[in-house]
Amino acid sequence: MSEPSSVSGVKKVAIMPEIHIPAPVLAKIVSYVAEEGVDALKPFVKAGPLFKSAVYSKETLSCVRLDKSRYYMWWSMTHSIYYHFFTKCLEAKNPHALNALFYKPIAYENFAAECHRATVWAEHYGEYEA
Repeated sequence: MSEPSSVSGVKKVAIMPEIHIPAPVLAKIVSYVAEEGVDALKPFVKAGPLFKSAVYSKETLSCVRLDKSRYYMWWSMTHSIYYHFFTKCLEAKNPHALNALFYKPIAYENFAAECHRATVWAEHYGEYEA
């Protein structure tokens, strides 16, 4: 392979022209990526306003796989950093967001029990200091 031609030490690099992707087509593409989970959408949000609007399109929000994240049940809590995104998914009738909302009382109950159990276990085995 040969290196790009250079004149007086300056390398020439080919530049691709920008392409225009219509918003509905971009939203469709991003919705396919959303099937991989929320983490797959983070680069699109960081890429700029055009891609961020595709992430927040109804098409994407309605099908993003929230359940691929271990903590998606906690996103329904108002103190969660993902709460705003979660409510947008609810508005778009995302089945995983609806599921999390349905099981929210059970998830919260389990969380409270785990917090209590950790202290009880530590007290029982002498590792807890109040």
